[in-house]
Amino acid sequence: MINIAEKSSLFSGWSASALLSPAIVCAVFFLVFILAGTSAHAYEKSELKIARTIANVRAKPDLKGAVVWVLSPAESFLVGKAQGNWYPVYPASDEKDMKPVGYVSRKVVVPAAPDSPLVDWGDIRYVGKDLKYHLERTVKSSTGGMIKSGDKVKVGFLKGGWYAIFKADAKVVSEADALGFVKQSDIDIVNDDARIRYAVRRINVIEKPVATSKAVGLLSPGHRAQVGIDKGGMYALYRIDTMVKKDTPVWGYAWGPFLAPYPKNLEKAQMAGIDARKAEIKAEKAKKAKQEIERGGELAAMEEAMDEMLLAPVQTKIMYATAVLNVRSEPNAKSLIVDKLELGESVSVGQEEGKWYPVFKPGKDKELKRVGYVFGTYLKAEAPVVKKEKPQKKRVPGGPDEVPIKITSTKMTFSENRNRITFSGNVKVVRLDVTLTSETLTAHLRPEGDSLTDTQDKIKKIVAGGNVKVVMNNRKGHCDKLTYVVGDSIIYMNGNAELQDGPNNIQGEEIKFYLKDNRAEVVGGNKPIEAIFYTPKNVSP
Repeated sequence: MINIAEKSSLFSGWSASALLSPAIVCAVFFLVFILAGTSAHAYEKSELKIARTIANVRAKPDLKGAVVWVLSPAESFLVGKAQGNWYPVYPASDEKDMKPVGYVSRKVVVPAAPDSPLVDWGDIRYVGKDLKYHLERTVKSSTGGMIKSGDKVKVGFLKGGWYAIFKADAKVVSEADALGFVKQSDIDIVNDDARIRYAVRRINVIEKPVATSKAVGLLSPGHRAQVGIDKGGMYALYRIDTMVKKDTPVWGYAWGPFLAPYPKNLEKAQMAGIDARKAEIKAEKAKKAKQEIERGGELAAMEEAMDEMLLAPVQTKIMYATAVLNVRSEPNAKSLIVDKLELGESVSVGQEEGKWYPVFKPGKDKELKRVGYVFGTYLKAEAPVVKKEKPQKKRVPGGPDEVPIKITSTKMTFSENRNRITFSGNVKVVRLDVTLTSETLTAHLRPEGDSLTDTQDKIKKIVAGGNVKVVMNNRKGHCDKLTYVVGDSIIYMNGNAELQDGPNNIQGEEIKFYLKDNRAEVVGGNKPIEAIFYTPKNVSP
């Protein structure tokens, strides 16, 4: 604003008659008003704001005003003096432009921190046809240049149905940097059925169609994705290289205003038949075609060669699995397991890729389709000899080869969760010529099997405790604790262990009795081992 001293200088050097002239006085005050108003307008734009959520910028301060821009959350912009419930919006660096970009509702904005990122006023667009751009917002103005089909540009500052256009790789901060102008109708595609859309700016992919949902991915400007159902202004997204079916899981969701439909002609040329193999070939085809154009080569010859590659039959050979093999989705051990090959199973494989072979199986149309990869080390050209194991003779409980074990006690408890049977109170075990008595006895079972069925086959060990006594033919013994390990056929007698064999007697802290070898081993512990053997009187030492 103009200070008092500056106002006084405007009148210095003027005559009294001039000062009294109504025309000159009016002119001077009009000039002061214009200068003061201009300075005030620039001052009004100094307040920095951010949108709490996505917000429409409208051409007029009215809900009926056309939407000229959509603000992303957490990006800062300048606003002028409020007009009712609306703020005029300005680019942060465009101090000379007195006209606002548009108007935003006061309900959706809050003050911004000084270090908040500034709005990029340009959105990405893919051009679906050759298009001229003009130097002014009218078709009568001079042509500034040509945008070719497939080119990527940025557009912004929508006014009167015309976009300002900018280079795709530069941040847009002012309309002054525009290359020219194009009609909105020539660059915005209306196609609600488009299955491929691209991000017009950097956007988060969120887990659920709710604004507060957590982010699960990111789409950079110009990056494409397949879209599904629109839910509350958000599109369900699938990755561009995914074959989408009814049960295909959704990658995430993104706001619809930030996703533009991909031009149909470009979609057909680049995205037809999206599956893993065709996507790779198409991407390589586009890359090579671009290189050929830059080198002045012939694009038609390249496209013909790539078409022949797509239509060429897959060359396969038969190989055999030398072990049980996992078939994985990708040629690495960390990818998903999609199938399995049994030992000796034959399979059709393609050309080896590193140490992996692609596996092919016939589809519904009987054409071979790749289903995954197997590690090449376990594939051979000749079928391996698979030995057939003779079926084991099924044991018949209670048959002629079975030896019964009779256990009696006052109480028996079976714990299926802990795989054990516990007998307590006057426990007595009889098996052929072996008799064991104790206060308690616990049979530990293997986890496999059905409850108490075939318990004898499932017993790992038997532990007896409390006044344990055992009689085996002419041998007698007693101890504090006795453990019988079934698999090893070893009896462990622990704690004051004593074993008598006729008149002979051995004592120790632990006695191991090997049933298969019919021998015993004594361990003394803290006490000495005591052994007493009787010999005939008439035998000399």
